Amino acid sequence: MKLFNLSRWATLISLALTIGSGFSRSAYGQTQTAQVKGQEQLLAKADAAPLAALTAVGPATTAPANSAPAPPPSSSFTWTGFYVGVNVGHGSSDGDTFVNPLPTAAIFVNLAPQTLNLDPSGSLGGGQVGYNHQFGHFVLGVEADIDAAGIQETTLVTPIIQNNGTPFPGTPPGNDITVHQNTDVISTVRPRFGFAFGHFLLYGTGGLAIAHIGYTANTDFHPVGTETYTANFSKTQKGWAAGGGAEVAIGGGFSLKGEYLRYDVGSQQSFTANPAPPFPPSAPPFQIAYTWHTSSAQLFRFGANFRF
Repeated sequence: MKLFNLSRWATLISLALTIGSGFSRSAYGQTQTAQVKGQEQLLAKADAAPLAALTAVGPATTAPANSAPAPPPSSSFTWTGFYVGVNVGHGSSDGDTFVNPLPTAAIFVNLAPQTLNLDPSGSLGGGQVGYNHQFGHFVLGVEADIDAAGIQETTLVTPIIQNNGTPFPGTPPGNDITVHQNTDVISTVRPRFGFAFGHFLLYGTGGLAIAHIGYTANTDFHPVGTETYTANFSKTQKGWAAGGGAEVAIGGGFSLKGEYLRYDVGSQQSFTANPAPPFPPSAPPFQIAYTWHTSSAQLFRFGANFRF
């Protein structure tokens, strides 16, 4: 009986040890498996983090390989087109008037040949119309203008100097020589040749010039003498004008310009005056010849144009 009990307990203990050993190995295996899976997940997260960072940063910092800088905006400004405008300025000329007694100074006696300085100057103002065409940086055009002017001067000399160098007797009023010149209208028609720097234009120009000029002179021998020798005439004269200028566009189709022109519409005009009242037929043919010489003339003008 005792032997049977001992044998049964030995069997039970052996069976318990076997079962415990199985459970121990199973728990250890599960623990190892869990540890391996945990390490694999950590490694997967570690590998994924840089890739996610690169994915997030890459589009913001990396430009496409085929991208190129955008071209600068091109300007659509051009000088091509018709325009009208206004101008104001100043004109001047250098000249003189030669006073010559006829038939000769010796026969005339009471007047010596002499030259009076006469340099007309004054303001002007008017308008212009024109057309430009731009080829790249080059601008070709034509312009016509007309200005009212007051380019004038009067010179008076008193007393009259006789041919022997002495003064003619008598006190003013009278006993004087007066000469006058007045340009009251001037117009030009000129091609323009320019070079454009965007909104800035430099140009040269030359062409036809037309001016209306009045001439007046008088030699008055009063109060001792009885005669006057008067010249009073005007002419529309043609010639040339040439110069250059600069123009700058200021927006809205408007531009401002400055211009210099040198012009010549005839350097000499003459008139022979008879005495008033006339001498009797028996007297010599006394006359005075007035000759106006102009050596140079020029215009300085500033204006505004509107292109359309």
